[in-house]
Amino acid sequence: MNKYKHSIFLVLILLCMSVVSAHGVDVTADKMIIASENDGQSIKDLADANNINISVYKFTSNDEVNHQLEHMLNNSNKYIIVADYQDVAHEFLNNHPEVKDRLIIMDDVNDDNLLKQMKDIQGVNTENTNNNDFLLPLIIGIVIGLIIGIGCGIVIMKKKQ
Repeated sequence: MNKYKHSIFLVLILLCMSVVSAHGVDVTADKMIIASENDGQSIKDLADANNINISVYKFTSNDEVNHQLEHMLNNSNKYIIVADYQDVAHEFLNNHPEVKDRLIIMDDVNDDNLLKQMKDIQGVNTENTNNNDFLLPLIIGIVIGLIIGIGCGIVIMKKKQ
């Protein structure tokens, strides 16, 4: 039993580790506009002039836009207005119709339409009101810590005897 103790302990640690998503962490805002280098600044100026708190991100390739849109699949609080790269957004929407209420593709981009869309998503509450976001991981962490702590305590006490 003594020679298997380290192997069992290593297996327990590996089982308790959480899996990290290979897609990466989304560091962009929940309410955002996808723009190009050409009109990103003018869109941000329009939002600022109307006191609309929304982030404008300038993209340079279809792959970057597609990657950003994929973050919508895991984040139900993300709302995106697409002012450029509409073809990428339409293709994404065809493949993922479940985001149709949070992905706004502007085929006719003008200040009036853009301002209307920005005001519409500004009023959307993207804050998660579920208190389990903090409490559930805390309880799971405490339970795992107790299990590992008790196991280590038993091993140490048996070693001293």
